[in-house]
Amino acid sequence: MPVSPTPTAIGDSWAPAPAQHDGLACVAGQVNNRLVLHTVGGDVTFWAGVTLSPTTPGHVTGTRSATRADYRRWLVQMAELGVRVVRLSGLHGSVFYEELLRYNEANAAAPIYLIQGVEVLAADALTGSGLYDSALTQRARAEVLGASAAVHGDLSRRSGSAPVTGTWTADVSPWTIAFVLGTSWQPALLQRTDEANPDAPGVRGRFFTSSAAATPTERWCAARLEELAADLAQRGVSVPLAISASPEIDPLKHPQEPDPQADLVSLDARAVTPTAAWPGGHFAAYVALPYRPLFLFHEPDLQGDDAYRAYLQALQEAFEGIPLFVTSFSVGSGLGSAGNGVNGRDQGHHSEPQMMQLNAEMLSMFASIGLTGATIPWQDDWSASTWNTAERYTQVPAAQRALFHDPLSGEQWRGLITQDSVRSRERVVHEASTDYMQRVTFEHDASWIYLTLYFAGRVTSPVEIGFDMLAGAGLRFPGGSGTPIFDVAIRMVPTMSTTVVFIRSGLDPIRLDGLPRGWWPSTSTGGWNTEQLVLNRGYLVPGSTAPVAPQFLDIGTLLLGSWWDENADDYNSLATWHMARASAQDPAILRFRLPWSMLAMADPAGRQILVPTTVRPTLAVARAINVTIESSTPGSPITFPLGMPTWSTAAYTERIKTGAQTVSTALGDVTRQQPPSATSPSPGTPGTPGAPATTT
Repeated sequence: MPVSPTPTAIGDSWAPAPAQHDGLACVAGQVNNRLVLHTVGGDVTFWAGVTLSPTTPGHVTGTRSATRADYRRWLVQMAELGVRVVRLSGLHGSVFYEELLRYNEANAAAPIYLIQGVEVLAADALTGSGLYDSALTQRARAEVLGASAAVHGDLSRRSGSAPVTGTWTADVSPWTIAFVLGTSWQPALLQRTDEANPDAPGVRGRFFTSSAAATPTERWCAARLEELAADLAQRGVSVPLAISASPEIDPLKHPQEPDPQADLVSLDARAVTPTAAWPGGHFAAYVALPYRPLFLFHEPDLQGDDAYRAYLQALQEAFEGIPLFVTSFSVGSGLGSAGNGVNGRDQGHHSEPQMMQLNAEMLSMFASIGLTGATIPWQDDWSASTWNTAERYTQVPAAQRALFHDPLSGEQWRGLITQDSVRSRERVVHEASTDYMQRVTFEHDASWIYLTLYFAGRVTSPVEIGFDMLAGAGLRFPGGSGTPIFDVAIRMVPTMSTTVVFIRSGLDPIRLDGLPRGWWPSTSTGGWNTEQLVLNRGYLVPGSTAPVAPQFLDIGTLLLGSWWDENADDYNSLATWHMARASAQDPAILRFRLPWSMLAMADPAGRQILVPTTVRPTLAVARAINVTIESSTPGSPITFPLGMPTWSTAAYTERIKTGAQTVSTALGDVTRQQPPSATSPSPGTPGTPGAPATTT
């Protein structure tokens, strides 16, 4: 949907106005517990923006598939939403920096600023010396120096183990306001690093030092920040630097955390500090989500009006004098969810307007409690993995899985913009003008199947739709009629305005979710299970003797409403069925849409059905889906095949999600300019005085 620019898009200039400290240009810096951006129109002490992924639909997460046209379009859309800051978790292809330069030069008074991330590729470092592995350290140094070179437009990579190659010539350093080292650190990696390197030397650099209590991991990170700062200083600039972290590795103790991996080690921003020679300072950068970790729901000191807010305040207090920046937050607009959240901020299962409202409220809350900024995912991610659906796709190659945008995988739907898969041409699969059910049409896309039933008049008796996909025995309709051949069934009861989707118990993927014995759903009469998602498997809180019971999301009860017209009175982006109640002369129309995953499809693009077992799931190829509709009307039941489509590319259209104006308004409210004199630092304000030394 189009979004008008926020009021802050006009007025005083947002062009950079760097301060000078000891020969270093500082367009941004740390002042006590705030990050300060210096602009012509004033200083900005809360940085709100978006995190931009380089991956587009149909590609595996992390693939640099975004094109010049994508970046050019996105930067304009960001500006229309009032976005002032874009964060990258790692290096993007050169076209991004070229387009950012182009945009900022064309919009000198309203530029978009950059927070550049530095990837640390450490998936293979869980053994040996961890982060101190010589090859890994060498790669990390290359990424540190590469990030600095890329934003200054003098990087060239033609080969090697780097995640992205090319030539970067666009100098966007005037608008680069911070760097963040690392993305998602595995606690096991940090534990291995600490255990294997107890005698790792401390860092006494010219710009960054490690504290006496710093862990080996923190010393390693301090060395990387020293290398980055030294390179930037040689180029004549200084900006705030940070190490990425998350609640699982924060420096606080969480004795009520059920997952021992989530409170195993810490990565403490207080252990790595800038010296007086680094006026840019530093900050704490945290992924902070309102639905995990589980200690949010059990830690006594956090319980009250808002445990999420209380946790952020506790973290902020621990980092006294260090700015706290939330690098990623958001709830999602997918049909599925993977966890309940604090105060209704569940991971998913929100309509698009609900998602936007919750995100706007969190953004405002961050500003109100004194955090220094936050970024929200810019776009949805077709290939993102979600813990409670991941087991369904273990047998599907990642490249193939990225062709399916699963409405049940909540992590795929957390962006401000969505890329809707393109629907196939509607085709008639049944037609009989003399019957009461006169016509049935079928469409599909990379997320859903669509069935539309046209009747001669009103529908007053139950309608059941059975899907026969696998050879061999199945079940009768949930109502008890029909031949026992069905694997999935829909039962709609018009007198109650309810529609429920059932899956036969032998195909129910919930058995893959690691539920405790006795917590598999009870099979209803006839061998059917109502489709559900597991929100937690059940767990024991340390110190308690009574386990917390598993929680479930009922996805089988379909949601009534229209999903194709956001201006309709009954519009709901989560709606999965719709009934047009006919007048005396008009026919009734029933519309259904189901995620491919609710038809037991693990790989719809490749026609592969998930066959779960308690040991290892397998896949079975479906050549066709035979559909039977029973409506207790003349001509019923009817049966027809749905030829299984396949696809090898991701066709999609892009739009800003409904309700985005709510987030746009919040961005304008929290990102404001202030008089420069109120926040301008003096040289060395954030640093610790000390004589320059060398890194060891």
